[in-house]
Amino acid sequence: MDYTKILIEFIVTFVVVYLFYYFFVIKKCKNNKKIAPAEVNVILSLYKIDVNKIDLYQMIKVVSLVTVTVLSIIITIIGKFFNSTIIMLIFGTLISVIVAFICYRIIGKHYEKKSNSLKKEKGDKNDKKS
Repeated sequence: MDYTKILIEFIVTFVVVYLFYYFFVIKKCKNNKKIAPAEVNVILSLYKIDVNKIDLYQMIKVVSLVTVTVLSIIITIIGKFFNSTIIMLIFGTLISVIVAFICYRIIGKHYEKKSNSLKKEKGDKNDKKS
C-alpha cells in the first residue's frame, strides 16, 4: 500500500470539500451571523450554549473544519477499501454519524464550559459591584 498516494488523495479531498464548504456555508455565515449551519444549531441547542457568551463565527469555523476533516477521512478510507457502492454508502453513513456525534459532543462540551465560565465571571463581577 502506497501511503503517499493515500495522503495526497486525502489532501486533495480535504481541499476540495473545504473550498465547497467555505464558499457555500462559512461565507454565508460571515455575512449574516444569524445564519448558522445545522450542526452548529444542534450543538447550541443540545448543550444550551448562550450565543452572546461565545464567538459564534469562531464556533462555525471550528465545526466546519471538524466536519470537513471527518468527511475527507471517510471519503479517503471508503475509496481505498471498498469497491461496492452499497457497502460504501452503508459504511460511510454509519461511520459519519458515529464520528460526527463524538466530535460534535467534544465541541459542544468545550463551548458549554466556555459559556458557563463566562457566565460565572460576569456573575462574580456583578457580585463585587453590589
